[in-house]
Amino acid sequence: MNLAHDVTNGESTIPTRVIASLRQKLGAHRMDLWFGADAKWSVVGNNTVGVEVSSQFVADCVTRMFRNELVQAIEEVAGDGFGYRVFVGKIPASMSSLDTASRRSSHAPDSSPRLPSLRGDTPPLASEQNDPRDVPPVQPTLESIRKARDESRGLDRAATLRLHREAVKGDAGSPAIGATKPSLPSIQASHHDALSTVERLSELRRENERRWDDFIQGDHNRLAYTAATMVLEKPGQITPLFLHGPHGSGKSHLAIGLAHKLRTTYKMRRVLVLTGEQFTIEFTESARGGGFANFRRKYRDVDVLVIDDLQFCLGKSATLAELRNTIDMLLRERKQIILVADRSLNELSGLSADLHARLAGGMTCGIEPVDVGTRAKLLEQLCSKHGVELPIGTIHELAAQAAGDARVLQGVVHRLVAQQRMVGGTITHDQAIRCTLDLLRASQPVVRMSDIEKVVCDAFGLEEKALRGKTKCQQVSQPRMLAMFLARKYTRSALSEIGEYFGNRQHSTVISAQKKVESWLGEDELIQCGRGKLAVKEIVKNLESSLRVG
Repeated sequence: MNLAHDVTNGESTIPTRVIASLRQKLGAHRMDLWFGADAKWSVVGNNTVGVEVSSQFVADCVTRMFRNELVQAIEEVAGDGFGYRVFVGKIPASMSSLDTASRRSSHAPDSSPRLPSLRGDTPPLASEQNDPRDVPPVQPTLESIRKARDESRGLDRAATLRLHREAVKGDAGSPAIGATKPSLPSIQASHHDALSTVERLSELRRENERRWDDFIQGDHNRLAYTAATMVLEKPGQITPLFLHGPHGSGKSHLAIGLAHKLRTTYKMRRVLVLTGEQFTIEFTESARGGGFANFRRKYRDVDVLVIDDLQFCLGKSATLAELRNTIDMLLRERKQIILVADRSLNELSGLSADLHARLAGGMTCGIEPVDVGTRAKLLEQLCSKHGVELPIGTIHELAAQAAGDARVLQGVVHRLVAQQRMVGGTITHDQAIRCTLDLLRASQPVVRMSDIEKVVCDAFGLEEKALRGKTKCQQVSQPRMLAMFLARKYTRSALSEIGEYFGNRQHSTVISAQKKVESWLGEDELIQCGRGKLAVKEIVKNLESSLRVG
């Protein structure tokens, strides 16, 4: 571990330990970029960690982007009684990692006004008394800013570049950086533009967050939404909450929206949201670098822990063991745990029996593919957000055709926005259908008879190819009729082809099966499924969800 940062107050180990913890949180690249070898760390007074950086720009960006990480690192090392202060000192430009990254600065910075203390309880430092005539150093290149900010904010690359261009618009004709010493007003203007960019990027990130209030409940997610509201009423009572469902069903939106709502409702500071991949990578890095203490402190000293894409951890025994221990610790402290996966608990093969039991002991809720009604509500919400005016009938028709992943609706709305701008006004029903036709066709799943056979056999606990046999007992014949009904509904196969696939039966048998299932649906018939009887409507709905055509 590289701890080549300048640390003063050698009698204290706090700065060195804070650096190590911060490096663990930020990663080597961002740590070296923003807190390079030039940053000087010290303990000021009895309860403040001082960070001396090379310019006001760096001080402002560090404070804006890494405030939470700094607070967490200091609390982990020194406890709640310690604060921090980032200030500008007289550091040679050649030592600045950001200035080195720009490779254009030829002026050694003197100093600039210090950044006011965030805690406001520490007296000014001697090194902060600067000559007001001094000029701050020139700014780093846009590339170095972009790279660091993209990593810290996780924003879309194109949006980031676009905002950068807007922030520096009009500067294309300016001289090369470092060619002449800029005046103080020009530096302040550039500084203001850069900070405006950071603020706008932060606003964009907040707009893109999955919000609790934007979540649309429907028949496909009502149980999961109800469980989430119970968690919101009393965090830690129903834990862990395990949500599972296919891609694009809204499970991640619900989990992340719930985490943000818990943070704001209960003023929780320690709400950690990440993916199974991130958990695995950080655990592996801590194992290699000997940073288990910091890793465990990060994940166990939280109020709410949300891990999305839990299935990524499958097959990694050491990671799963650490996850189990983390869950055990949080359960003892009655902290809220929210886990999300793309399959049910029983389908998460590779989970140990004890971890499976811990998850089953909380609340497990499945979310089905988004139904037509919810798709219509979501499409209406997205159209309203983007200023697209469509008749309600058009919205329902588009929603009915956009089956499967709800993300398809975002692409549909983006296409509608472009169409509306192109025509210069409200688009008609025909224009809306025509401009999105290719997207809607692509979203329709291709269902094969082998797919239908598999989901029906799985639902009824039958052996593979049992539906193709000659058996006529109800335990097989009724599922076979359902399979034929679904094949007629979702494939383009002829009656003879369907009959031939399911045991070389006549096309009249297929017609009879279709009529029989339709009568079951109309009369709310119950048939044997597993150890009990279920309504045919419910069985068909589940089968369609498995095929992702419902």
